[in-house]
Amino acid sequence: MDWEMLAQAAQGLKDADLLATVKSCHLDTLRQMRWANAKLKDSSTHILVS
Repeated sequence: MDWEMLAQAAQGLKDADLLATVKSCHLDTLRQMRWANAKLKDSSTHILVS
């Protein structure tokens, strides 16, 4: 959500550098969230069954 707000601000300010940074960081955050979600799914099965 924060990345979305920063992206909107960067677009409003017409700040290309900020927008590029936001896009890069947002992609990294999404990748980390997908990894964490996959780990959670994998670990929860082992924890709940044992």
